Amino acid sequence: MKFLTTLLFAVLALPALAQDAKPTAASVRQLFEAMHSSSMVDTYVKQVETTMRTALQQATAGQTPNAKQKKIVEDLQTRIMALVKEQLNWADLEPTLIEVYRDTFTQREVEGMLKFYHSEAGQAVITKLPTVMQESMARIQGRVNALTPKIVQLEQDTAAQIKAAGDGQPAPPSAPPSSPPPSR
Repeated sequence: MKFLTTLLFAVLALPALAQDAKPTAASVRQLFEAMHSSSMVDTYVKQVETTMRTALQQATAGQTPNAKQKKIVEDLQTRIMALVKEQLNWADLEPTLIEVYRDTFTQREVEGMLKFYHSEAGQAVITKLPTVMQESMARIQGRVNALTPKIVQLEQDTAAQIKAAGDGQPAPPSAPPSSPPPSR
């Protein structure tokens, strides 16, 4: 009787245990397809290329490179992008990412994500989240840019106080930092 009870419990527990099991590689691949992961990698590579071109243009700002210099810069861009494309391509990244997902999520969680990403809301997240992230980062950068002069002033005031404390002279009074701009 004890054996039958144990066997019955084991059979009834199997579905729950299977749901908490490591997800299959196939289910993770389905998730990647639903999330459009390979196209996100392609988009990222294009952003790297754009960022690199902008950085190289800024590095030569105000200078007009001659034909040889221009060719050297173009060759550099080509070599860098070849390296980026070699290292950041979906065919090579997918096995690593499958392993990470399988080590991180359960089968039940992957199934839940699949359900979400196949939904209208999930597809909206996939489509709109890159824009949300870009806009968020731009707005945060604006706040950081406004904060930087205040931090520099505090550092200068502190350096003056440290110097004065070492010389035995009173430190010049520092102006209190102005309050941060109101949040939007």
